[in-house]
Formats: sequence, structure tokens, C-alpha cells
Amino acid sequence: REMHALQALGAQLAELADKQFARIEFTDADLKEAIEFYRSLSSKKHEARRRQLQFIGKRMRNAEIDGLEAQLHRVQGLDQEEKRIHHQAEQWRTRLMGDPKSLTEFLTQFTGDAQRLNQLVRAAKKAADQGKDKGEARALYRAVFETLSH
Repeated sequence: REMHALQALGAQLAELADKQFARIEFTDADLKEAIEFYRSLSSKKHEARRRQLQFIGKRMRNAEIDGLEAQLHRVQGLDQEEKRIHHQAEQWRTRLMGDPKSLTEFLTQFTGDAQRLNQLVRAAKKAADQGKDKGEARALYRAVFETLSH
């Protein structure tokens, strides 16, 4: 059971997105290399992936499991937080483009560059009204996301 649990943890680490995997700090370089090799194997090579996963489980016997689990949960939690911020930024962008006066409310809740945000809101609203959005709405979204992230 313990070996299967170690393999399952190894599989979870291997299935992380590249951005998430880069955030994990491994104390055992061989373990990191084994997981990277597993990640590089084609999904069609079932037997090779199974054997590599067993090897990962074996390497994990010597690793700091608590530290890896904590990092895994932290990385997954950061992703949930980032998704929440993206959703919130999308809502604020829609709200700001619908009613530019809501910028005051946004700035009272979050600290940001009022002048830049005001310019972006006006440009996005004007482009939307003319039906010629050339990235203004996206620029506004990025600015709102940056403001919410800090």
C-alpha cells in the first residue's frame, strides 16, 4: 500500500503542468530526473510508463515525502487562487466596460494606477462601441488582473 501511495504521489507530480512542475523543489536530483523522463514518455508507451512509475515509487522511498506533498498542495492551491483572480478580473473588466464610473469603486477596493486604468477603460469602451476591438479589452483585462494580483 505504501508503495502504491508513493507511486500515486509520483504520478500526481508527473501530471502537473510545466509551469507547476517548475515550482516544485526536489531534494533528490535523481527523483526529479526520473519524473522528467516519465513526463517525456509518449502516452502510447503504456508499459514503459508503468515501469518508470514503479521506479519513481522506488526513488520516492528515500525522498522527503511530506515536503513534496506540501509543495504539491501549495502549487495546486496557487492554481485555484489564480483561477479565482482570473474570474474576478473578467467580471471587473465587463463591469468597467459597461459602466466606466465603476472604476472609482474598483480603485477604492484595490490600489492601482488610476490614470492608466481610466485610459484603458475609455479605450476599450470606445473600441467596443465602434466594433473595432484591436486588443484594448485584453489590455484592460491584463491591467485589472495585475491590480488584483498585488
